Amino acid sequence: MKKLIAAMLAIVTTITTAYAADFTDIRGHWAEDTINSLAEKGIVNGVTAYIFMPDGIVTRAQYLKMIMEATGLDTTPYREGECLEAKSTDWYASYLQKALDCGIVPHAMIAGFRESVDYSVDEDGKATNSKVVYSGAFNGDLPITREEMAALTEFCWQYTRTVMTNVETDTSDVKEFADQSDISRWAEVSVKLAAANGFIEGMGDGSFMPADNATRAQAATIILRVINK
Repeated sequence: MKKLIAAMLAIVTTITTAYAADFTDIRGHWAEDTINSLAEKGIVNGVTAYIFMPDGIVTRAQYLKMIMEATGLDTTPYREGECLEAKSTDWYASYLQKALDCGIVPHAMIAGFRESVDYSVDEDGKATNSKVVYSGAFNGDLPITREEMAALTEFCWQYTRTVMTNVETDTSDVKEFADQSDISRWAEVSVKLAAANGFIEGMGDGSFMPADNATRAQAATIILRVINK
């Protein structure tokens, strides 16, 4: 329960607890029931005692933290020079370090992505202590898009289920979104898998709107679905 609570706290920028009935700005919102359910369990907080801001943005770093904790992935200590542009003082550094170690951050989400092998040589000239070093920028403070959110969700889910339990996802019955062609090629498989797992849905007109910024309500909905699954 502590892990789940911590996951949802990343949605907010202040530490103001509120019960579902206190949020005046979610009444009639499509995610009202989801937000109420999470609030009643003490899993989600508002930005104030009465405001949740369901249509506010979520950053890449915030969502990475949420989905990692929702899928049971622990952090790992920050290692200087191995965590892209993140510094030890960045609150999400230990999450990003773990995500890079597990390969759950799509390379397309890393600006200027490069990887190289760093190794030392012993007295006989043999390579020892080799490791892969990544470079580029995660840009954790950027708003996360819907296709990026779907990708991080599915990368984490598939890693924890396929690697740890060898369970795969059947996508044979997944229908294409009306704007399927607008989904970035690198994210197509992840979006399809996330839809097959029931984590994401399209908009009311059948589109997915992959480049739109994800909202707090959308992030909360996906996290709750992941937790329930």
